[in-house]
Amino acid sequence: MLRYISVGLFFCMWIACGPAGNDQTSQHQEGANAYQMVTDMRGKEVRLPLNPSRVVSISDGLIETVLMHFDKIEVLKGLGSYCIQNRFSYSFSKTSGTEYTYADGMNPVLFLYPEIAELPLIARSGIPVNYEAMATLQPDLVILRAGSCTMRTFDDENTQKAIQMIEAMGFPLIVLKGPPCYDEPSVDMIRDEIVLLGEIFHKQNEAKALADYLEGIISMIKVRTKDISDDKKPDVLMLGLSPNARSGGNAGVTKGSNTMEGYFIESIVNARNAYQGTGGRSSSLLLNTEQIYALDPDVIILPTSSGYHPPEELYTAPYYANLSKLQAVKNRRVYALPWTPCNCGKRIEYPVEVLIIAKASYPELFEDIVMHEWVLDFYSKVYNTSRVQSEKIRDAQWLNWMQDEGF
Repeated sequence: MLRYISVGLFFCMWIACGPAGNDQTSQHQEGANAYQMVTDMRGKEVRLPLNPSRVVSISDGLIETVLMHFDKIEVLKGLGSYCIQNRFSYSFSKTSGTEYTYADGMNPVLFLYPEIAELPLIARSGIPVNYEAMATLQPDLVILRAGSCTMRTFDDENTQKAIQMIEAMGFPLIVLKGPPCYDEPSVDMIRDEIVLLGEIFHKQNEAKALADYLEGIISMIKVRTKDISDDKKPDVLMLGLSPNARSGGNAGVTKGSNTMEGYFIESIVNARNAYQGTGGRSSSLLLNTEQIYALDPDVIILPTSSGYHPPEELYTAPYYANLSKLQAVKNRRVYALPWTPCNCGKRIEYPVEVLIIAKASYPELFEDIVMHEWVLDFYSKVYNTSRVQSEKIRDAQWLNWMQDEGF
């Protein structure tokens, strides 16, 4: 996507500076104010401060994560997702009566920048934007990510109303469009989001390097699995062990082939989504015990689903004893994704999810990758963290099961 940026500098007259060196940047003067013109993912040109310092984000974490990578997280003054600020806990009991407890699960940004917990919350999933609170913050930039849990798609009524209201209030608004805003599931647009944020905050080189790194992981997975024939592909079931599903008489929830999860399994990992129907983009598909046994997958992947669900829950919790004869359970081929509440639009940790699915599906092809070590390197590159910090992020995303199982 081609974007044009123009930067007005009070100390640089157009005649003195001359035209910019490329056709993406030009310089102008308007009074004593420095500014930039940035085209967002609506295709709308927006006038912004040259260096935004009072930013409100409406996002599930992608904007905040990228700002952390850019070392610009302190510009945030208000948030649009409670999941970024919260510390979570979760527990379940084994059939034997032993209780497993998971504490201090959190978004990596909260661990690295605890001050984010104190920022005003101006929106969250299912609750309209608090425009009065936003006005109090007097942001010099609002960044709205359509496709997040707070703003589910670009075209829906809530998102369009928020865009109209924010612009009517006179605040500069940049709109990002995450994967749920497009008909076909793909992670390609995440690169556009990162690059656009790099332009806004003058971190173009860092943005390109980050996007290249994430895409390089996906390319590596595709190269390793591209020659798998159909008869060798395992059936992989994304099974959300939602307590809400259980309370309604079902065993769990899943995602169809038209979702990001289906895309991860089939288009990147080159396995077979055990559930071959469509559906589940806006809400997960319910599965009862009989339906799961009819699918009887080779591999089960446990995502965040109204709580955290480690493999031990499916293996040992009394309310899942009726699934004990599934071949994935008997063969202990059940794997958990990171703790990622409010992950509607996917964040820059998405390669961790895909690589867990890939190694779970084809352990022999990824034997050289030790996930509990690999993820530490991933965090260090994405968040510029030390090994000790990376280990604590692994703790916060509840991925220590990988170390326990030698995964």
